[in-house]
Amino acid sequence: MNGILEAGTAIYVAMAVALSVWIGIFVYLWRIDAQARALKRELQREREQPLHGEGGAPRASVTRVGQSEGEPVEQSGRG
Repeated sequence: MNGILEAGTAIYVAMAVALSVWIGIFVYLWRIDAQARALKRELQREREQPLHGEGGAPRASVTRVGQSEGEPVEQSGRG
């Protein structure tokens, strides 16, 4: 145990700890950058896709739930 705390080896232990912290920070920032680039590509793809319909608003349809047998389903759609 005394060998680790000697002045000659203590500097190497401190350098190893500092190096491991810097490597951890570098890897963390690298992963964050990769995720940001992937999100940016996804947003660009969504912007390039054409919008739904002419007016740009998505279309919706309403269906009545709980109908009797033999009764037609009422549907109403926009656009």
